[in-house]
Amino acid sequence: MQPDGSMPSNQPPASIPIQVNPVQQPMQVAQPVQPMLFGSTQPMMGQQVMIQQNGNGMAVTGLVMGILGIVCYLLGWLICVTWAVGWLFGILAIIFGHLGQAEGSRSGTGAGQGIAGFILGYLTILGYIVPMILLGGSLATI
Repeated sequence: MQPDGSMPSNQPPASIPIQVNPVQQPMQVAQPVQPMLFGSTQPMMGQQVMIQQNGNGMAVTGLVMGILGIVCYLLGWLICVTWAVGWLFGILAIIFGHLGQAEGSRSGTGAGQGIAGFILGYLTILGYIVPMILLGGSLATI
Protein backbone atom coordinates (compact mmCIF):
# COMPACT_ATOMS: atom_id res chain seq x y z
CA MET A 1 0.00 0.00 0.00
CA GLN A 2 1.03 3.58 -0.67
CA PRO A 3 1.44 6.08 2.19
CA ASP A 4 -1.76 7.82 1.10
CA GLY A 5 -3.74 4.58 1.38
CA SER A 6 -4.09 3.83 -2.35
CA MET A 7 -3.01 0.64 -4.08
CA PRO A 8 0.47 0.63 -5.76
CA SER A 9 0.53 1.20 -9.52
CA ASN A 10 2.64 -0.81 -11.98
CA GLN A 11 4.47 2.27 -13.27
CA PRO A 12 8.18 2.78 -12.52
CA PRO A 13 9.11 5.70 -10.31
CA ALA A 14 9.89 9.02 -11.98
CA SER A 15 13.53 9.60 -12.88
CA ILE A 16 15.57 12.14 -10.95
CA PRO A 17 17.84 14.45 -13.00
CA ILE A 18 21.48 14.46 -11.93
CA GLN A 19 23.55 17.59 -12.45
CA VAL A 20 27.31 17.08 -12.83
CA ASN A 21 29.71 20.02 -12.51
CA PRO A 22 32.42 20.03 -15.20
CA VAL A 23 36.02 20.19 -13.94
CA GLN A 24 36.55 23.74 -15.20
CA GLN A 25 33.48 25.12 -13.41
CA PRO A 26 33.88 26.60 -9.92
CA MET A 27 32.59 24.31 -7.19
CA GLN A 28 30.32 25.32 -4.36
CA VAL A 29 31.85 24.68 -0.96
CA ALA A 30 29.34 24.00 1.76
CA GLN A 31 29.76 26.29 4.73
CA PRO A 32 28.54 25.41 8.21
CA VAL A 33 25.26 26.91 9.28
CA GLN A 34 25.80 29.93 11.52
CA PRO A 35 23.37 30.34 14.42
CA MET A 36 21.42 33.60 14.76
CA LEU A 37 19.72 35.15 17.74
CA PHE A 38 17.03 33.20 19.60
CA GLY A 39 18.25 29.80 18.30
CA SER A 40 17.12 30.14 14.67
CA THR A 41 19.63 29.36 11.91
CA GLN A 42 20.54 31.14 8.69
CA PRO A 43 22.57 29.42 5.94
CA MET A 44 25.73 31.17 4.78
CA MET A 45 26.40 31.86 1.11
CA GLY A 46 28.55 29.28 -0.73
CA GLN A 47 32.13 30.22 -1.52
CA GLN A 48 33.46 29.97 -5.09
CA VAL A 49 36.57 27.81 -5.42
CA MET A 50 38.64 27.67 -8.61
CA ILE A 51 40.90 24.65 -9.13
CA GLN A 52 44.05 25.55 -11.04
CA GLN A 53 46.48 23.03 -12.45
CA ASN A 54 50.10 24.10 -12.20
CA GLY A 55 51.74 20.99 -13.62
CA ASN A 56 53.85 20.39 -16.69
CA GLY A 57 52.68 17.10 -18.18
CA MET A 58 55.40 16.88 -20.82
CA ALA A 59 58.16 17.28 -18.23
CA VAL A 60 56.63 14.69 -15.91
CA THR A 61 56.20 12.27 -18.82
CA GLY A 62 59.83 12.80 -19.87
CA LEU A 63 61.03 12.12 -16.34
CA VAL A 64 58.92 8.97 -16.01
CA MET A 65 60.08 7.69 -19.41
CA GLY A 66 63.70 8.40 -18.45
CA ILE A 67 63.35 6.47 -15.20
CA LEU A 68 61.68 3.57 -17.03
CA GLY A 69 64.45 3.60 -19.65
CA ILE A 70 67.25 3.42 -17.09
CA VAL A 71 65.45 0.73 -15.06
CA CYS A 72 64.74 -1.39 -18.16
CA TYR A 73 68.35 -1.03 -19.30
CA LEU A 74 69.79 -2.00 -15.92
CA LEU A 75 67.33 -4.86 -15.43
CA GLY A 76 68.02 -5.95 -19.01
CA TRP A 77 71.29 -7.50 -17.92
CA LEU A 78 69.22 -9.80 -15.67
CA ILE A 79 65.91 -10.01 -17.55
CA CYS A 80 66.45 -9.93 -21.31
CA VAL A 81 62.89 -8.83 -22.18
CA THR A 82 63.25 -5.43 -20.50
CA TRP A 83 66.53 -4.77 -22.31
CA ALA A 84 64.70 -4.96 -25.64
CA VAL A 85 62.29 -2.10 -24.80
CA GLY A 86 64.54 0.18 -22.74
CA TRP A 87 65.81 2.08 -25.79
CA LEU A 88 62.22 3.02 -26.69
CA PHE A 89 61.72 4.60 -23.27
CA GLY A 90 65.02 6.42 -23.72
CA ILE A 91 63.95 7.96 -27.03
CA LEU A 92 60.56 8.99 -25.58
CA ALA A 93 62.32 10.49 -22.54
CA ILE A 94 64.51 12.62 -24.82
CA ILE A 95 61.53 13.87 -26.83
CA PHE A 96 59.20 14.57 -23.89
CA GLY A 97 62.05 15.91 -21.77
CA HIS A 98 63.00 18.53 -24.33
CA LEU A 99 59.36 19.52 -24.91
CA GLY A 100 58.73 19.69 -21.15
CA GLN A 101 61.85 21.75 -20.53
CA ALA A 102 60.83 24.25 -23.23
CA GLU A 103 57.30 24.49 -21.82
CA GLY A 104 58.69 24.79 -18.30
CA SER A 105 60.97 27.67 -19.20
CA ARG A 106 57.95 29.49 -20.67
CA SER A 107 55.51 28.76 -17.83
CA GLY A 108 57.97 28.51 -14.94
CA THR A 109 56.99 25.01 -13.78
CA GLY A 110 58.62 21.69 -14.53
CA ALA A 111 61.77 22.78 -16.35
CA GLY A 112 63.95 20.76 -13.97
CA GLN A 113 61.85 17.65 -14.48
CA GLY A 114 62.19 18.04 -18.24
CA ILE A 115 65.98 18.40 -17.96
CA ALA A 116 66.19 15.32 -15.72
CA GLY A 117 64.02 13.41 -18.20
CA PHE A 118 66.14 14.09 -21.26
CA ILE A 119 69.40 13.51 -19.35
CA LEU A 120 68.12 10.08 -18.27
CA GLY A 121 67.03 9.43 -21.86
CA TYR A 122 70.48 10.33 -23.21
CA LEU A 123 72.13 8.11 -20.58
CA THR A 124 69.87 5.22 -21.56
CA ILE A 125 70.65 5.58 -25.26
CA LEU A 126 74.34 6.00 -24.44
CA GLY A 127 74.16 2.76 -22.46
CA TYR A 128 72.99 0.98 -25.60
CA ILE A 129 75.41 2.63 -28.04
CA VAL A 130 78.72 2.45 -26.12
CA PRO A 131 78.76 -1.37 -25.68
CA MET A 132 77.92 -1.80 -29.37
CA ILE A 133 80.83 0.45 -30.36
CA LEU A 134 83.22 -1.36 -28.01
CA LEU A 135 81.95 -4.75 -29.09
CA GLY A 136 82.18 -3.75 -32.76
CA GLY A 137 85.77 -2.59 -32.30
CA SER A 138 86.74 -5.82 -30.59
CA LEU A 139 85.11 -7.94 -33.31
CA ALA A 140 87.08 -6.08 -36.01
CA THR A 141 90.40 -7.24 -34.50
CA ILE A 142 89.47 -10.91 -34.71
